[in-house]
Amino acid sequence: MKKILLFTLFAAICFAAQLKVAAAANLSFVLNEIKDEFIKTHTNDEISITFGSSGKLVSQIKNGALYDVFLSADMSFSEVLIKDNFSADKTSAVYAKGKVAMFSARGFETCSDLKCLKNPKIKSIIIANPKLAPYGKVSEQAFKNAGVYEDIKDKIIKAGSIGEALSQSLSAGDVGFVALSALKSEKLKKWQNAYKAVDSSLYEPISQGMIKLKNSPNPKLAKKFYDFILSDKAKEIFKKYGYEI
Repeated sequence: MKKILLFTLFAAICFAAQLKVAAAANLSFVLNEIKDEFIKTHTNDEISITFGSSGKLVSQIKNGALYDVFLSADMSFSEVLIKDNFSADKTSAVYAKGKVAMFSARGFETCSDLKCLKNPKIKSIIIANPKLAPYGKVSEQAFKNAGVYEDIKDKIIKAGSIGEALSQSLSAGDVGFVALSALKSEKLKKWQNAYKAVDSSLYEPISQGMIKLKNSPNPKLAKKFYDFILSDKAKEIFKKYGYEI
């Protein structure tokens, strides 16, 4: 009996796989919930997720980091990897469309529009680095389209990723421009009255792209996870966090 149990345990270990996912920082809350849902039907497998700015993750992949699936904050980063032959099948999919929110932990959340950022009492405005993170890029775009960029550019502080932008907004910044999805999370529920979604007409749609990677150590499991991200169940979770599908 003991031999059978040991053999069963050994077989489970042998056939278990660890999926390595590289994901844009705006997904840090929603993707963990999606991962838990996926694992319910893949109980012998594990998922390790590395979150960061899309630009930094692309650099890691190009320099040999082994991931199975890449979920970017916009399509351009996925397309760069396809162009440079890092994609498994030269295709990408839009899995969700992100939204930006104006957030303040220090009482400036009552702003009706971006013109309020010119208020001299607002000394610091946190955004993700536009060169590395699409959410930072569209935040800057919204400032320009709202006609306030020249008035506020000296107040802008650029964080390394949208996740870092949120951390800095919570700890120090007067106003931060962050992923709406983070503010929909249970962890930040206490701040549900401290943010306002930025008018989406002020910035280009944030179409978030996903690819399976060419050097994936687990291509079969990567395909299953990729398909799950596009499933109705995953779409429900994305919508719960404020994404458009």
